[in-house]
Amino acid sequence: MFERILIATDNSPLMRNALQYTAHAFPYADYHLINVINTSDGSIPQTPLMQKHMGDISKDALKKGKNILKEMGIEGVNIAMPSGTPSKEIMKYTDKNNIDLMVMATHSKSGTQRLHIGDTAIHSLQLTHIPSLIFSCECKSKTPESIFNPTTFSKYSVEATIKAIDLADYFGASLTTYHFGNKEPGEDVDKIKKLAKKKKVEFKLLVDNNATDEKLLEVSKDYDFIVGSRGRGGLMYKLRHLIPSLALSNLEKELLAESSIPFLMIGD
Repeated sequence: MFERILIATDNSPLMRNALQYTAHAFPYADYHLINVINTSDGSIPQTPLMQKHMGDISKDALKKGKNILKEMGIEGVNIAMPSGTPSKEIMKYTDKNNIDLMVMATHSKSGTQRLHIGDTAIHSLQLTHIPSLIFSCECKSKTPESIFNPTTFSKYSVEATIKAIDLADYFGASLTTYHFGNKEPGEDVDKIKKLAKKKKVEFKLLVDNNATDEKLLEVSKDYDFIVGSRGRGGLMYKLRHLIPSLALSNLEKELLAESSIPFLMIGD
């Protein structure tokens, strides 16, 4: 399924869960761990002592991450500890090493700040073109049995649905594609149904043109894995490098912050 997986690691309990879940789900991939020493934060004095302290924290995070993967049966893990702006260094690494899945924990806040997703996570997701597996809360490490795929049947949404079928086939899971929005599914539905049938994936299409973001979040709780697109396409997607805030729709931001199950976001 995925051959080269990069996990942006830290010392949090949520990251431990992300490492365990990913290793359980994709045990045959080559694993890479990265922890960036953030030298771009103007609020942190870049003294030799502080740089050593940040380096020690980074080394500790990588060591713990490697040990967790080893406990899960993953050997030969590649590690990287670059310095710079975290999101930019992560993107450089994914490009240089042909990474095909990025894994991150969002560390989102609750209450009125629930959509304030961690800066490194949100900046990386705004720029990346590869699939990204996001954890916003702890979840049991298990093979997914039911996959939820919200879609508007836009160009990027269809690509996400195709990837969802591949994952359902890989996991032996059922797939529910939940269509919302004003765009009619059109001929893409037949294409999706034929592909699911060919791969013998248990497939269901639900249509709810009036679904709200809140309803989608509520419905998703009945499943144990989400696959969706970044929610933005066309001109807004092309301008994401100039105006990063255009890269993700509000629904994707809510899923990133509030989803109780892993969310695989398909970039391109």
